[in-house]
Amino acid sequence: MERDNSTVGFVPTSSLFAVIQHSFWLQTIITVFVVCACTRILSSHWFKSVKHATGRHISPPTLPYWIPFFRHAFSMGWDSQKFTAQCLKKQGDGTPFFINAAGHKILVLLDPRQIKRVLNASKSLDPNPFIQEMILGQMLGSPQDAIDFYKADNGKIDHVQITHFRQHVTGSSLISLSKKVFERLTANLDDISASNDNTSWIDIPDLYDFVQYQVTRAITEALMGTSISKEYPEFYADLWTFMDRAVEMVSGIPRIFIPTAYNARDKLLSNLKSWSAKSEELRLSNKANAHWDENAGSGLLQERQELYAQIGALNEDARVSQMLGMLFAGNGITPVVSFWYLFEVLKNPELLERVTAEIVDHHDAETRQYNFMQMTVRPILQSVHAEATRLYAANVVVRVVTVPNFVLDDKYTIEKGTTLFIYNKITGQFTPGWTDARPHATSKPLDQFWAERFLVSGDGKRERFSDAGLAGSWTSFGGGEHQCPGRHFARNIGIATLAAFLGEYECELSDPEAAQKVTPSFSDTAFGKMLPTSKISARIRKRKI
Repeated sequence: MERDNSTVGFVPTSSLFAVIQHSFWLQTIITVFVVCACTRILSSHWFKSVKHATGRHISPPTLPYWIPFFRHAFSMGWDSQKFTAQCLKKQGDGTPFFINAAGHKILVLLDPRQIKRVLNASKSLDPNPFIQEMILGQMLGSPQDAIDFYKADNGKIDHVQITHFRQHVTGSSLISLSKKVFERLTANLDDISASNDNTSWIDIPDLYDFVQYQVTRAITEALMGTSISKEYPEFYADLWTFMDRAVEMVSGIPRIFIPTAYNARDKLLSNLKSWSAKSEELRLSNKANAHWDENAGSGLLQERQELYAQIGALNEDARVSQMLGMLFAGNGITPVVSFWYLFEVLKNPELLERVTAEIVDHHDAETRQYNFMQMTVRPILQSVHAEATRLYAANVVVRVVTVPNFVLDDKYTIEKGTTLFIYNKITGQFTPGWTDARPHATSKPLDQFWAERFLVSGDGKRERFSDAGLAGSWTSFGGGEHQCPGRHFARNIGIATLAAFLGEYECELSDPEAAQKVTPSFSDTAFGKMLPTSKISARIRKRKI
């Protein structure tokens, strides 16, 4: 009896094979499993073989994968931000590696020496092929004729527009534009304060959302004038709906999967087209103030529109797409970093006292003006902004190889057409690189905010701001000839935000203890907007003069 019980449920091997032999689905499942397992084993072997090889002129390895042909496509399609972060965690020793999504390959760099070499090789690597095809085409919806024109132009018009832009974001023009951002920011805050008799505290249930909106609006009105806010009140909500899904749009995710993002973009383009027509009419009839006009916008935008209007290959739709691109560049990370810039100051009483003193020292009580020229070179204000950018600006630098072969280092060589991605948040936390470049900068862990990280001892032991030697480690604004021309403007916007919220107004966190716990994880995603883990309540009121 016991023997009979012991054999209940036993299936002879021959019977099991018989079941498999007569079951198509079992055969399919087993075949898929075997193929995937073998693919993983082989791709892991290939990866390790290349990684540990000692030759020269070797192509970097491709990360191991499970599925033939598709490789990493499903992982990237499901959540590219988390998948890339996981890859960087596992392969975080500085080895470059390919991610291959069904033939669409990107090379991910982490080693500061390789990154520095790439950023300085502007004649061999260029961001424009990626910008033209993926940004202008897929994200901004520029007409194909315009994209073809840019490709055939060999960078001439890009050089012209960058040169023009730099004229407006350097020297006295930069200060003038920065003051306009501050003016619009305080004017909009004053409108809110006036509705509360200018003396009462105003409760802000979500400080992040509030600062993001106010800074985005101030930047936009400084560039485009105030009429856009009045005539198109949904502009800022639509802009962030579009920008928050920009990664998916660049990746080619079709409208059916993210209709709200595409609809928001279409609405933005339509309204910008109407605004552009009115602005051009005012400009051509000499009815617009050439420096800044509430209807025609800033001198920068007026001149830019005139510049593009003279190029026959760029029709109105192409020019409007360019305008949306400029707004994306101005607002993509700057309002987010400006929030964290302010928040990190607010939650640290000692830093708050120090920063507030700087703001007060550079305010003229008689003229009620701030000396932005001096404020923007104050070491502590620069360092805090650089640190906020390093930690919270989770953007990506992209380059495309334009020469037959590019020597990455003594071992690796990459071929023409290779697209390289540099994830700035990750390079900003790559401890080996920072330790080699500046040991003092890693006195405190790189996954923590440290206001003095970019300060060094100067003459007479006075502190000074310095980013020297960090070209391959601090890459938030790119580097080399293609370094972001608006980086100083971004810093000044942050300082204008502090001047508004801490100089013109008083700002307090409602629960300072809870505010210490809202910092997001820095290792879960490789790129994308950095949000607090929960809402941060605060209050503001007009500072008494």
